[in-house]
Amino acid sequence: MISPLPPGSRISRATFYSYFPSKDELLRRMYHQVIATTQAAIERIAAEDLPVPGKLRRIIRYQVSYLAAHKPLVQVFFSELLNLPAALGRSVTRANRAFSRVIERVVAEGVRKGVLVPLHPKRFTYALIGMCNWMHRWYRPGGEWTPDVIADEFIRILESGYLRRNAEPGTDALAREVRQLRQEIGRLRAQLSPPAPGAGEKGGQERRSGKRP
Repeated sequence: MISPLPPGSRISRATFYSYFPSKDELLRRMYHQVIATTQAAIERIAAEDLPVPGKLRRIIRYQVSYLAAHKPLVQVFFSELLNLPAALGRSVTRANRAFSRVIERVVAEGVRKGVLVPLHPKRFTYALIGMCNWMHRWYRPGGEWTPDVIADEFIRILESGYLRRNAEPGTDALAREVRQLRQEIGRLRAQLSPPAPGAGEKGGQERRSGKRP
């Protein structure tokens, strides 16, 4: 594991390379640490006895908190991703796919059980991961945008969208049309329903007696 140095600490180049003989070795250890830590955490959440929405919320909160707490490490992770040695690059690609598949299985379970809308599990997983991972470009520690605030907003957007339900165009007009159709159906049913027993006999008696029915 790569242990962070205290703030303001510096080490010489010679001391640095006594721990890491090359840049490739440093990257290998760094990627191993990030991947192993996050993969284990996501698998642990996915295996918990929780409803699917609860699992997805916990996954989002974990991702946001990890990225916020390890921003420098994560920035190197993404910035060097396309420049890795071939073997390490293939290993990281496989690990990233395995990470995505864990979340994808959770989403597929939710769709299968009917607690999620019928969305595409892989596309939704890409959207969720992309939303969280892009934090490394704009998150600033110590500001008003705390990890909890960010996670709450991500969850709200993914679960409810970004439009107010009463602000969707045409919603009011559609509701009025539905109400009018229901009223018309009610009138038609009343006209087509058979007369009550004895109604014909009563009507005949009224006509015979000269009274209007």
